[in-house]
Amino acid sequence: MSTLSEPRPDVRDATPDTAQVAKALSVSLHQLRLFITLARHRSFTRAGDEFGITQSAVSRSIRELEDEIALRLFDRTTRQVALTDAGRKLIARVAPLVEELEATLRPRSGDSAEPGIVQFASSSSLTASVLPAWLASCAASHPDLSIALVDRPQNQVLQLVRAGEADLGVVIAPDNVSELVAEPLFDDPLCALVPACHPLASQRSAHWRALRGASLLVLDDDADSHAATERALMLHDVAGTTRQRLAQAQSVVQMVEAGLGIGVMPMHACAAWAGRGVQAVVLTPEASRSIMLVRRKGRALRAGAAHVWAHVVAASLARRSASPTLRAVPA
Repeated sequence: MSTLSEPRPDVRDATPDTAQVAKALSVSLHQLRLFITLARHRSFTRAGDEFGITQSAVSRSIRELEDEIALRLFDRTTRQVALTDAGRKLIARVAPLVEELEATLRPRSGDSAEPGIVQFASSSSLTASVLPAWLASCAASHPDLSIALVDRPQNQVLQLVRAGEADLGVVIAPDNVSELVAEPLFDDPLCALVPACHPLASQRSAHWRALRGASLLVLDDDADSHAATERALMLHDVAGTTRQRLAQAQSVVQMVEAGLGIGVMPMHACAAWAGRGVQAVVLTPEASRSIMLVRRKGRALRAGAAHVWAHVVAASLARRSASPTLRAVPA
């Protein structure tokens, strides 16, 4: 069993930074992986399913971890499991380390070309929004690693990964993930994009019915944003609207800025245009899709690609932990 030795704090609710030294820790890599998995799923049952163990076994292992480090990592109720402040601080440090350790220890074929060039394919709308921050932080953590970004429509991203022409890809909730390993990163809700002077701009959220009678500017991209929007409009009986379908997020933003309608786009696309005289308002009840990292099933990642995969997963988990409003994707 792999163990980590560090000073042990005296008080259960102390933070890692202020804890006093008591004795050497005995913490297993398995316990840390369970901790990270439980933080991602926020469910003992789903975490157990991922590891092939029972819910009680997960609970027991987490309790032993908490006892060993004298920190309460989770608040448990009958309805949910949530990270404590100490848990959020710890996971922001531990998740990248564990993912990096596993990527380093896991045997790989074809490592002679390490670090090599990692072919990272991305759905075009994600390239302009969530991907830059991930690539920048990955470059800072792995300065010797070269990442070749392949910016393509989503269907081509999936084809490239399946064919082995791209090591990994980031996409929006594909309907078909056959031949792929898909790692959900976070939920991406649909939002209304309104001019800064619009009455809805002062609200953080609004019901779909607030769009009744409006002229809607709908994003019609390769990730089926239009289809997702149409389903939500029908479900919530949003009548009397006119819809104009636009292929580019920038076009929607410029039309909204000009006062020609209300945009309906995924949050990741709205966030990329923040500060442009427009405001994103989350539509409720929430209609969302998940951002996913994908790789080819049955094919071991080369060391460089494994590092990028581990970094993106860990960065996404740390981002969700630091932002309680950013939900994990249900398993």
